[in-house]
Amino acid sequence: MKVSTQKYAKALVASIKDEKDKKVIDERIQNLIKILVKRKETKSLKRFPEIFKQLWMREKGQLEVALTLPYKPNDKDKMKLVKLLGDALNKEVILNINVDEAVLGGMKLAFGEYVIDGTVARTLELLKSNISNTNN
Repeated sequence: MKVSTQKYAKALVASIKDEKDKKVIDERIQNLIKILVKRKETKSLKRFPEIFKQLWMREKGQLEVALTLPYKPNDKDKMKLVKLLGDALNKEVILNINVDEAVLGGMKLAFGEYVIDGTVARTLELLKSNISNTNN
């Protein structure tokens, strides 16, 4: 019987979520790899890290948020953003910042299945589209 990558990842999360001993965690990961090799399911290893990461973060109440800005924020601004987003989303936010001068101003947030694009570049793009549509 073939077990899905999702189920392997869930089993690993459940087996290590409360474990503090790094050695025990390493042993459980190695045991999982041995099981996958024994069952000839090593193809599952390709997708495993991303699936495990998503499940682990969900278990820990964490959310990875990609933030795109036209400049690199200072540490104080990063901390404010993490706090505001964490409070709004009711999660511990792990912020990944991308600097893209093409956005001109504003910011773009991406997390889970959501994208919130409040950049000046996007606003100008929408304005251009609306003007084009009214002229036709």
